Amino acid sequence: MTQDTAPTAFHSYAVRVKHIVHCHRVLVDLKSIPMHLFHRLSNLESARIESRASGEVALRMSLAVRLRALALQVGYTKSNPTSMTVHGMMSLLKGCSSLEQLSIRGHSSKCLHMPLSSITTLRSLSLHLSSLTEQSFMTVSTFRLLAHFDVHADHLSCAYLSTAIARTCGAPFFPALEKLKIRAQPALIALLLQRLPQHKLRSLHIDATGSGPSAFHGLFKAMATLPLHEFTLEHTIPIDESDDIPAYTPDQFFTLDHLRPLSKLPLRCFVLDSSLPPDLSDPAIEEMTKWWPLLDRLQFGACTALENVDATWKPRNSLASLSALARGCKHLDRLVITLDLDSLLLPDLAAVPLGSHPLASLSISSRFRPDVPLLSEMLSRTFPSLVDVTPGFVGEHEDAWVAVQATLSDLQVVQKSL
Repeated sequence: MTQDTAPTAFHSYAVRVKHIVHCHRVLVDLKSIPMHLFHRLSNLESARIESRASGEVALRMSLAVRLRALALQVGYTKSNPTSMTVHGMMSLLKGCSSLEQLSIRGHSSKCLHMPLSSITTLRSLSLHLSSLTEQSFMTVSTFRLLAHFDVHADHLSCAYLSTAIARTCGAPFFPALEKLKIRAQPALIALLLQRLPQHKLRSLHIDATGSGPSAFHGLFKAMATLPLHEFTLEHTIPIDESDDIPAYTPDQFFTLDHLRPLSKLPLRCFVLDSSLPPDLSDPAIEEMTKWWPLLDRLQFGACTALENVDATWKPRNSLASLSALARGCKHLDRLVITLDLDSLLLPDLAAVPLGSHPLASLSISSRFRPDVPLLSEMLSRTFPSLVDVTPGFVGEHEDAWVAVQATLSDLQVVQKSL
């Protein structure tokens, strides 16, 4: 191939490229790169630039008129050059008139207000930056098309944002936002929710660390009027790693009263991904089924939450909670729950009604060894569509849980043959 034919040959292949991933950095002078390597991927729709490849060369090779999605991973090494690189790369995006999805992860201490303000076509934005400025956040709040926003905002000042929001004098604040995933303190999130359009937000995912359940009271009240269909709360309590099993006080467990402000939400998915199992009773579970009868996914605590509490702590809900959920949440497809499987609390199978419930995935955590025949029979009768039964907490009873899954599968085969 001659030097004269190289651009033509490159272009003939380049027009076929719709997706590109840059994994290795190109260390060259921009002036030495032939122009045909830039701006010729005319049909490129998505690009991802890994931290090792981040730089202007990779970005320029990713820019295209039709580019719809771009992911930048610049790494979390704290340095001024890294911040300048992020700012410089962002500044080049103003020419991408079709860009709808942008994700940036890494270190940036430099305000991105100016480059962000020129990208007005975004519908989805993810900012996982080590330090996001309040000015940059307020710039994003004006995006009229932004429907999905994923942000780490734990460094933002609640006082500054409150003042900045007040100065907007009623101007649109995230006017199109439907899905929000945010890592921040509860008070700051409550402030934002009070200003959001009350008819738009459908999905909220909160990542909060360190705050006890009582700190969410104001936030849950602010959520009460939103039309949320999905709510996920990742709640982590820092532990002293010198303690094998830390001693938690009762006020660190979520209870029914903590969750009651959410009772009017039209939820179809509720995930409480907490490091501690919630302290709920059978009557509490039954009451919650009346709050959210349309649930298709429900999770009470992280699958391994029981590992974080002392062996003397016992959940107050039993298998009766499963019966309540079967009766009250007739669309439930996935369930994660902690139960007391003490044999004294097992239900009378004669009282367990045959059902056609759609539950397909069930994770149960319990310190007690399950009664394999009785539990399998109950699950088979109540949840005939159940495919997967897994223990969130195994303890010393792994063999019994394997037997539950096997017995349940055998029972379902028999039922289908009848």
